[in-house]
Amino acid sequence: MDEEAAKTWLRQNNRSLGGEVPLSLLDTEVGYELVLDTLGRIEHGVVS
Repeated sequence: MDEEAAKTWLRQNNRSLGGEVPLSLLDTEVGYELVLDTLGRIEHGVVS
């Protein structure tokens, strides 16, 4: 993933995060963990 794609991903609604925008979840520990888990699944090729 290049930098622009990552920025776009962080700012768009994400189905695996219940339709939330990843960037909006990073202000809590629980939200941070959800985003981190989703990125881990993407990294390992698991459909999110």
